[in-house]
Amino acid sequence: MQRRVRTSSARQGPDQFRANPEVSRRYRFTSSSGTSTTISAFTLLDACGVCATTAVLGSAIYQSVKVRQIEIWTPPASQGAAATCSVLWPSSNTSQPREVSDTTVSVTQPAHVRTSPPPGSLAGFWSSGNVSLFTLVAPSGSIIDVWVSLVMADGTNVLATAATLVGATAGRMYYCSLDSTTSAGSIYAPVSLSTL
Repeated sequence: MQRRVRTSSARQGPDQFRANPEVSRRYRFTSSSGTSTTISAFTLLDACGVCATTAVLGSAIYQSVKVRQIEIWTPPASQGAAATCSVLWPSSNTSQPREVSDTTVSVTQPAHVRTSPPPGSLAGFWSSGNVSLFTLVAPSGSIIDVWVSLVMADGTNVLATAATLVGATAGRMYYCSLDSTTSAGSIYAPVSLSTL
C-alpha cells in the first residue's frame, strides 16, 4: 500500500508584519473659551505627546494620526441663557462639510455632541501635514474627548514643524493643547497629562 505524502501550504519562515507601532486611545481636554477653533494634524499630533529637545522646542512622538470620534459636554447653561457645542468636519474632494451641533437651555442638562468623521472626510484618513481636520466650538468649562489612532515616529521626525514649549526640561514628555503648537495661551488644555 502506497502512503500519501502530506504537503503543507504553510509559509516557510516568519510572517510579514506591520513594523511601525500603532496605538489607539482617547485624550481629554478642557475648554477655556467658546471661540470657534480649527484643529490641524500638526496640533493634534503635538497634543498626543512631544519629547522636549530643548527648553523651548519639542518633537512629536507620533508621525501620523487618524480621528476616530469626538465627544463634547458643555457645562449647563445659566438661567435664561443657552450653551452650544459643535464639531465641523470640513469639506474635501470626496466629502461635503458636515457640522454636528447641540444646544441646551437647561441648568441641569449639558449640551452633548458625539460624532465621527463622515465618509471621505480628511480626519478619517491618516494625516501628518498642516491640514485642517475639524473645527470645535466648546464653551468655557466644556470637556472634549478625542479618540485617535496613531503611528509612532520611526527614526527622524517627519513633521515639518516642532512644538513650541515654555520652560521645558530636555528629554521629558509633554502634551500640548489641542488647538495650538504652543502650550502658552491655549484654549483646549489636556487633562491629567504633563503640560507647560
